[in-house]
Amino acid sequence: MSPEAVRLPSAVVVASPSPALALWLAMNCAHASLVERLDPEPGACAMLGSDAVAVLLPLADAPDHQLRMHELAELSHLTRSGLTRRIDRLVAVGLVARVTCPTDRRGAYAQVTPAGLVELGNALPHHVATLERHIASRLTPAELETLTGLLQRLEDRRGPG
Repeated sequence: MSPEAVRLPSAVVVASPSPALALWLAMNCAHASLVERLDPEPGACAMLGSDAVAVLLPLADAPDHQLRMHELAELSHLTRSGLTRRIDRLVAVGLVARVTCPTDRRGAYAQVTPAGLVELGNALPHHVATLERHIASRLTPAELETLTGLLQRLEDRRGPG
């Protein structure tokens, strides 16, 4: 289909978006703004970006600091192929190791390494401070609790929708 065939009346969409589209636009802008603040400039410092934290944090919280790849994909909200690429990068820098499942040689775990735990520990204060400065400080405690609850409810993949 040619681009001309899918042309949208942009003035109408932007001027009066539906409530669902307005929500998506606001969430997309908030996410982009937050990631921009969380992630350092490439090569500027050794701080882990939000993409690495999204993988390392569930691993750090898991028993033995390891999860099967499909579990980690779900917890990090990545596709399996996206997770594989991210794990490859983290393995290359020594923050994650691939561990073969002892009961099923076809199964594999991702395990955060001691170096990965150290780097995560170094990065979390920056991430928490950024979240507090750019989100929590703009909301009352009740608003923050409400927003967190609403977003958690939207994240729940078992619910309707």
